[in-house]
Amino acid sequence: MDVAIVGCGVSGATAGLALAQEGLSVSIFEEHPQVGIPSHCSGHVGILAFKQFSPKIPNRIIENEILGAVLQAPDGKSLLLRRPKPVTWVLNRCEFDQHLASLAQKRGALLHLNSRALAYSRSEDERVKLRIHDDRETQVNCKILIDASGSGASVSRYAGLTRFGRGILVNSAQFSVDKLDDVDSDFVELYFGQKFAPGFFGWIIPRKDGTAKVGIAAGARANVRQCFERFIRKHPTVSSKLRHAKPVSQPTFHPIPVGGALNRTYADNVMAVGDAASQVKPTTGGGIVFGLACGRIAGETAAAAIRSGDLSAERLVEYERSWRRLIGFDLRAMSYLRRLLYRLPDRNLDRIFNIASDLGADEILNKASDIDFQGRTLLGLARDPRLFITLLSASILSVPSLVRH
Repeated sequence: MDVAIVGCGVSGATAGLALAQEGLSVSIFEEHPQVGIPSHCSGHVGILAFKQFSPKIPNRIIENEILGAVLQAPDGKSLLLRRPKPVTWVLNRCEFDQHLASLAQKRGALLHLNSRALAYSRSEDERVKLRIHDDRETQVNCKILIDASGSGASVSRYAGLTRFGRGILVNSAQFSVDKLDDVDSDFVELYFGQKFAPGFFGWIIPRKDGTAKVGIAAGARANVRQCFERFIRKHPTVSSKLRHAKPVSQPTFHPIPVGGALNRTYADNVMAVGDAASQVKPTTGGGIVFGLACGRIAGETAAAAIRSGDLSAERLVEYERSWRRLIGFDLRAMSYLRRLLYRLPDRNLDRIFNIASDLGADEILNKASDIDFQGRTLLGLARDPRLFITLLSASILSVPSLVRH
């Protein structure tokens, strides 16, 4: 085949679709028996950027339209961000992945389920040999390999696509519940504090049918199972909302790389995309929009390289140049904010919320038009000195934790 793709999530399916549209032979190898299952993602996306990069989706995939967010500090103080029209969608992530896979298959991509990638090597004729285990172990030969296997990314490690120094990894836990109390379906709720979600935050993401996705993410050193239990049972606000709730799914657990992208996402015959390349928003852990954008760039770059007959790293560097032009600034800006907040003591976070409230920073953030490209959004809003003072205060209050990290 021309291209082998490891993983049929958002980025893998999108890369496969782009390649199939170019008329190349492509096979996608998915280790699970079904695409999209198990689902670890909240499926919360900004409408503006999602429409820009995603193929059209059936209405059934959209579980809710969100007007804004309630952000709660450790001491219980809240900031309300509200827009007059929906700014985000809650997607059924399982059905979305399956929809993308179906589009790729209709254009000619081959999907192999229960197919786990074990290792890869380059042959003397400069092709890639990929070992796959399904009901038996087989070898696949291709011109280019795209690693979209997620945060484990064993293929990328074999190719030497690793980060210089340590990145930030958080572990997430999430389940779906029914019959919550005092939850407005128009708003997502985010809960900050080292006691319940050290290094990240917790969330309640409602659906229109009355159910909601409830979860947290916590730094790699924390026991996410214990943090999750404490969050749903002991958090003053969350536990009261869940006192009559009934679980409708088992909790799922998943690592999320939030330290910014890999330093290098390409090698001879190989590219990494999506979570495998850490192309994930460091502030929220969201990767759908970036996965869509970078998946298409990877597919188009692979097609151009194959047509040129040059599969070297010097040719595939164009993939990295293209995606960094698109999202590189935003990843750097969000990575800076993540490092500020990673180990911020609750008392300092409370002070930031107080400063933001006193200065009316919520009024500024309510003008934000795009929640996915946050670096550019903040740059546009920074003309207002209130936001500058809020961000400066966050930086000053975070310096000790940043130095320790």
